Amino acid sequence: MSSKPMRVKEHVISAMEIPRDLAYREALITVTGNTCLCIENYKSIQEYTTSRILVLTKNGRVQVSGSSLEIRSYTNDEMLIAGHITEIVFLN
Repeated sequence: MSSKPMRVKEHVISAMEIPRDLAYREALITVTGNTCLCIENYKSIQEYTTSRILVLTKNGRVQVSGSSLEIRSYTNDEMLIAGHITEIVFLN
């Protein structure tokens, strides 16, 4: 695969000022304090317990650790995790 098509895509995205999360469907994670986390553009939930939630994204996995964790809501594009969050780890 040639890098030229990627360069063209990069230039178009840059010229149109499209955010990376929209252009490449990259995960966008918003953390509010240590009690709320929102993940946008995720693919699937791989593990779900009250102490660990493992989420698959386009570029790897996101592990959320803590206590009393729960998925409060989710759609095909967005997930809201609540509880006492102690750690967020990005895994390949």
